[in-house]
Amino acid sequence: MSDLEAIFGVLVTVHAHLMADELAPDLVRSLLDRLTDHGPLPEGASAGELNALLADLCQRMHWAMSEEYGDYPAPKPRRTVYYVDVPDEPEVVDACMAALTDLGGEVSLQRIEDRSSSGGQQIAAAFPDLPPDPSHHARIAQLSSLARRYGGRYAGFGG
Repeated sequence: MSDLEAIFGVLVTVHAHLMADELAPDLVRSLLDRLTDHGPLPEGASAGELNALLADLCQRMHWAMSEEYGDYPAPKPRRTVYYVDVPDEPEVVDACMAALTDLGGEVSLQRIEDRSSSGGQQIAAAFPDLPPDPSHHARIAQLSSLARRYGGRYAGFGG
């Protein structure tokens, strides 16, 4: 295993545990301090901003390990996409999408193969909340409640 692959493995592991909010608070604080004092994070950066930076670094390390990639990867947008499943009823889908837009989300209906068996639709809504920040956890609670109001369920999040 090359040194780059080993460093990449450590970076991916730390990123995954931070995304799952499984890192000890003192380790998160130490990483924030280090990357604020000697790195790219601004003073007062949150754990979510640290997590977004780690995602960018993972992408860039992956790029550095390959000769097949083109230009150096730009930072990803600082947002999280949340998914809500609702019944496949046009008035329910429209009302839920409107409610998500009213909350400030960038909303789209997802095209998912073999959705016919589930009888529902999936709505994606992007917000500026970053895991594992408290605003991210509050957004999950908010969207879980909203989904239940429309007879659906909160279905998770992604980058």
